[in-house]
Amino acid sequence: MGILSRFKDIMASNINAVFSNKEDKHPEKSIEKYLIQLRSDLGQVKSETAALESDVRRAKAALSENQAEAAKFERYIAKANENGNPSDAAVYENKLAAVRQDGERLQQKFDEVNANYISLSQMNTKLSSDISVLENKLTEIKSRLDAAAAQEKLNHMAEKAGAKNSDEMFDRMKEKADYVLDRANAMAELENPSFVRDFSEVEELAGKYDSMSDPVAPSPSIDSSDDSGDGTIDIF
Repeated sequence: MGILSRFKDIMASNINAVFSNKEDKHPEKSIEKYLIQLRSDLGQVKSETAALESDVRRAKAALSENQAEAAKFERYIAKANENGNPSDAAVYENKLAAVRQDGERLQQKFDEVNANYISLSQMNTKLSSDISVLENKLTEIKSRLDAAAAQEKLNHMAEKAGAKNSDEMFDRMKEKADYVLDRANAMAELENPSFVRDFSEVEELAGKYDSMSDPVAPSPSIDSSDDSGDGTIDIF
């Protein structure tokens, strides 16, 4: 039966064999190739499992019907013997023998299809697990390869820039960016001065003196003792 013929090989397979070749320069390609085979096997397992489910249901139903029929004849035999009719009991015993013979065949059929169904379920679990592990490994490897390629690109850029490594190149780029930013800020301040003169202290002091009254001028004094009699007044 199709994929079941490879049951032992599939269940004994070890996905670690994919990583056994240390000289493999493209492990991601080896994993992808192996995944193609595993997915194909899993698809076949699912297809055969779906078909076998119907066989299992039919075999189980036929076996249950046979067992019910055997139980019926056993009751008839018991009743015939209880009523003193051994000849009737013998008729039912012959029927029961034939039913039990069919039952053995039906039981064998059910055991066979059910065992195949269990094997397919085990294969489904094994293949699904292997595929999940390999897909995760493939994602990890591709991420590392992408990171390595990006680092090589940065190293090449650093080499062209005369830097020892990418960190030094980024430091130089940062210094240059800071210089350009500082220069732009300085030019902006020169073109658009933002300072404002503060006269608030002077205005407060002026207000203090504005609130004061002007000094009163001295009044002229008259000295009566120095009256010359001529009608004139000396003003000191």
